[in-house]
Amino acid sequence: MRKYWVIFCFHLKAKLNFKVDFIFSLFSFTIHIFIFNELWDFILQDKQVLDYSRKELIWYIIMGECILYILNRKTCSQISDMIKNGDVANLLSKPVYFLQYTIAEQSTCIINLIVNIISSIILGILMAGVIPVSVLQIIFVGISMILSVILFLFVLILIGFLAFFTEENHAYYLVISKAMLLLVLTPLEFFPKLVQFFFKILPTTYIVYPPSKILVHFQLKEACYLIGLQLLFCLLMLFINIILNEKGVKKINVNGG
Repeated sequence: MRKYWVIFCFHLKAKLNFKVDFIFSLFSFTIHIFIFNELWDFILQDKQVLDYSRKELIWYIIMGECILYILNRKTCSQISDMIKNGDVANLLSKPVYFLQYTIAEQSTCIINLIVNIISSIILGILMAGVIPVSVLQIIFVGISMILSVILFLFVLILIGFLAFFTEENHAYYLVISKAMLLLVLTPLEFFPKLVQFFFKILPTTYIVYPPSKILVHFQLKEACYLIGLQLLFCLLMLFINIILNEKGVKKINVNGG
């Protein structure tokens, strides 16, 4: 495990050198929040929709955007590019496991998480005001956010690993990003029952919905249920990634790199 910690530290130092990326990411993040703050303010005008007030909807969107901006297309693009241009073959000649190497490398998104949380709190207070939360609620939101990031990472790794078997996988990212964006901008309860059922069986739903829902409408039983589903999908995505990694590496070895 020590070698993967070294890999993590190396990529973390490299990531900290690109401060401009953080600045522009926060700028885009702020624009999105401002637009939907004005939109819900115009639509609701101090009214409620399905027990959601304007303040709760803004905090819901802020939390969803916070997670959505932690990782991006670069994650799966880096993985797929390594597979397509043959860099993975060079990596496999070293005493490292490709899946663990990828997780260690991409775990540097912890910096994005910290920056986004601080920015989200500031934006939320400025645009929507302070939302009342309990200590237990904060704990559950924190746990849910961590699981969201892990699940998001595993989903993007899965898309990247598909490059072992398909020539182009950018379309897969477009599909999952749009599925997540729908639930970032609109709570699950706002959709028809049939659409809700469809969303509930998708792992992407449990990337953005649980932490936002727990933050604005906290119920202990529901929070435990949502976190349990997040954990279940994390294990499922990890299992699938292990299988794809084994099959992909075997395919490279059979073809001689």
